[in-house]
Amino acid sequence: MDVIEAMNSCRAIRYFTNDPISDEVLDGLIHAATRAPNPGNSQGWDFVIITDTAIKSALSESIAAVIGSVVKGMEDAVGGADNMEPVESRMLGGALNLASTLADVPAIILVCGRAVYPVAAPNEMMVWSALYPAAQNILLAARAQGIGSCFTTFHGMCEPQLRDLLNIPEDVHIAAFIPLGYPDTDKVNFGPLARKPVEDVIHRNGW
Repeated sequence: MDVIEAMNSCRAIRYFTNDPISDEVLDGLIHAATRAPNPGNSQGWDFVIITDTAIKSALSESIAAVIGSVVKGMEDAVGGADNMEPVESRMLGGALNLASTLADVPAIILVCGRAVYPVAAPNEMMVWSALYPAAQNILLAARAQGIGSCFTTFHGMCEPQLRDLLNIPEDVHIAAFIPLGYPDTDKVNFGPLARKPVEDVIHRNGW
């Protein structure tokens, strides 16, 4: 698939089938991630692939409780679920579904890394400049193979449990929690993205 086509149709997918993703394909996604730009070619990234059902189930329990509370708070703030914007309502519904069915998601990739650049005085900002491009490469490479994915902030909702379950050292930053699976096309599928026209965001030769 052409990379522009992948970009144009890489919707956030939060509903998956149970079809497994092979280790070969998952390793290929990590290969794509490591083609990303990074400061000084320092390559300060590591990737945790989670396929173990027991680990996913434990994470689901922790995340679902937090997500449920967040969603209720947002609904209460606008006077009930019926008053929420449709896009926000769909996103939150998908997040709730994903959190509660996480044990059945075929795979999860955590994009992680340490502050390693510049070598003489490592700067945390440089961590993110490597990890987020790597994470985006995973999404695009997955899309090119018909695999759905999305960025989540789930790691922030269960970070102590996550680190404990996976033995992630304290000096390792976690940038992205990416669930992966083939889309449940009865509920969601790839397609055109809703974005502003480019002429609304371009500033030529100055603001």
